[in-house]
Amino acid sequence: MADVEPYVLTPHMRLDELLAELQVRLEAVLATRDRMQALLNAVVSVGSDLDLETVLRRIVETAATLVDARYGALGVVGEENTLVQFLPVGLSEEEIARIEHWPHGLGLLGLLIKDPCPVRLANIADHSESYGFPPGHPPMGSFLGVPIRIREEVFGNLYLTEKRGGGEF
Repeated sequence: MADVEPYVLTPHMRLDELLAELQVRLEAVLATRDRMQALLNAVVSVGSDLDLETVLRRIVETAATLVDARYGALGVVGEENTLVQFLPVGLSEEEIARIEHWPHGLGLLGLLIKDPCPVRLANIADHSESYGFPPGHPPMGSFLGVPIRIREEVFGNLYLTEKRGGGEF
């Protein structure tokens, strides 16, 4: 009888392990499904309005939501490689009023204009190109910046900062 018990318990334990693994995989599939649904909703939302500024703002809001960023912005690059338009999200009206001026495209934001490649940082201030913030700007640490291209031309850059819960993007 002693020989039979380990045999009886082993398949049961293996079944529990398989069920636990199945549960983990199911949770991963559901999380992926939720993210894909959010992305689909974003595409529909972005395409539902023909006003360019509204569409750009929705892109920033959606990106910030998908990566769980507190702040986001889109900087439109002009002919002289400066930011000609800056669309922030995540700031209150009071915070916006306190900021002395919007970025012009110097420092880290300028780096993205000169070299349009993704930049991911745990802390903005640690990067050698970091220029600092204008007076009144809220502090920001984690950063993700990516160029937005239309065909092969860089239209602007998407900036996401302050990942909720800490950590990097």
